Amino acid sequence: MSSHLANFRMQLIMAALSAQGECRTSELAQRFQLSENTIRRDFLELEERGLLLRVHGGAVLVDQDAAYATRLEHSLPQKRAIGQAAATLIESGQNIYLDVGSTAQELVRVIRDGLPTVTHLHIFTNGVQIASELIGQTPYHVHLIGGEVYQNTFCTVGPSALAQIDQFRFDLFFMGANGVDPERGWTNSNHMEVLVKRAVILRSKRVFALVDSSKWNLPSLAQIVPLAGVKHWIVDADLPADAQASVRAAGVELRIAAQD
Repeated sequence: MSSHLANFRMQLIMAALSAQGECRTSELAQRFQLSENTIRRDFLELEERGLLLRVHGGAVLVDQDAAYATRLEHSLPQKRAIGQAAATLIESGQNIYLDVGSTAQELVRVIRDGLPTVTHLHIFTNGVQIASELIGQTPYHVHLIGGEVYQNTFCTVGPSALAQIDQFRFDLFFMGANGVDPERGWTNSNHMEVLVKRAVILRSKRVFALVDSSKWNLPSLAQIVPLAGVKHWIVDADLPADAQASVRAAGVELRIAAQD
């Protein structure tokens, strides 16, 4: 079975889990006309990605708060290096948009610790936790986009968020993603977050993906944009050489973040 078909199966499984919260192995096997062993193998792969928890007879979505905490700890040195590299792009007078996610939080910590050459800045985000780490900690203006709170990543989504984003233009968008691969491009696990990311992309002069190398060839549920839809990717040095060649061939500029 090709990896493409396996990824498609797992997308179907995650869509079912997102709708129901839990699913039985036998139910999914019957719905998708697959063997229960195939479903169990996909459950195992998705559990290793931190997206679900296997239980007797099926699987459930993982506790969202615990999942977020786990992501914060994963690939931490790489994410820290990416955050530090991203901070060097920020200049006084810019409007920047910070996406949600654990890598973006590393950039937030660099900003919070101080950008010596940046005297004034407008920072926009739909990340509740991102904003909370900046408010009162920097001399910059912080704008929190409102809307319905999606508790998986502590961010705001929905029509209200999209309407507010439509009022602004951004010099830089530091975008996060749950996965990236040549076929489906930049992907995320939640469609509502995807709509926000697309809206910000359309209103940004430059978009930089802040995505560590562990997300390569790990497609998630919903496409944000094709691979070439983001022109700059800040990534750690662990991205394999063949992946680097594939990304550059798609017209994406790679900035390799050096680790201490």
